[in-house]
Amino acid sequence: MVDILFEAHRGVGYLVVVVLLVSAWLASGRAKDAREFSKGPYAGAMVLLDIQVLLGLVLYGVAQSWEADPLIAYVHPVLALVALGVGHALVGRAGKQQQVVDAHRTAGRGLVAALVLTVAAVVVATIG
Repeated sequence: MVDILFEAHRGVGYLVVVVLLVSAWLASGRAKDAREFSKGPYAGAMVLLDIQVLLGLVLYGVAQSWEADPLIAYVHPVLALVALGVGHALVGRAGKQQQVVDAHRTAGRGLVAALVLTVAAVVVATIG
């Protein structure tokens, strides 16, 4: 059971990195074109990150990861939760922006921040 959760968590983690990168690139392009703002593609990336963090929390409890190396026990989950919080906060704020260019830029910044923090969490997990 733990092995299946671990492999799912790892696989979804790499998928999250790719989807966040593509979504941030999409936000940048839409900001340049001043296209109408829709949270759809950005929210989809955040839902995938939600699933990843949920898988990680389940794995954390099932595998009793708090007894692991401190990088895995503390740094990795904190980075993941911060990525989730920052991403959701900025994508949510983007929906309240008056100007479509500002909305796409705000969403893009949130996605880039979530991407950087997610990559950091992946690196920490690889090192640990």
